[in-house]
Amino acid sequence: MYAYQVALNMGGEIIETHLDSNPFATGTHNLAGTTTGTLVNPGADFKSCGVQAGVLIKNTTTGEDGLITAVRENEIDATGYLKDANDEIIYDIDGDPLTVDLDWNYGDTYEIYLTSTENSIITSRYTDKRYGTRTKIPLDRGLFEDDVDVDEYERNVFGPDQPSIPSY
Repeated sequence: MYAYQVALNMGGEIIETHLDSNPFATGTHNLAGTTTGTLVNPGADFKSCGVQAGVLIKNTTTGEDGLITAVRENEIDATGYLKDANDEIIYDIDGDPLTVDLDWNYGDTYEIYLTSTENSIITSRYTDKRYGTRTKIPLDRGLFEDDVDVDEYERNVFGPDQPSIPSY
């Protein structure tokens, strides 16, 4: 359903990042006839399967993409951005992007994602370097804040007349 990346950061914790890189749903527009602004796929059960408004949909046949605006059981409406010949979004005088309904022809294929952009981060998990505990909260140099010892990052933390750590 999604791809993930694993990285070891400078603090020593392992960061596992899940990306929205694979489509949640795919299929084919099955309404014969003229071009329509509504994707129709009988039996797709979009609503029952959890497809929601506001997520990315791509027409993989034409290369257009946009955001879903309405979901019914076997139909989806979506709006994309109006683009120029260089595939750049066109803006109105107020700086707002111009939108258009996505068009569908019989046989066009589609991909629906979980988020509003492809390859966006769904979740990140951090693994503590000391105990291997997983959390959604970023760590302090690889450790939970409560687990950092007074002398964790400095060798000599003792005050006057206190024992010191010999240097070798």
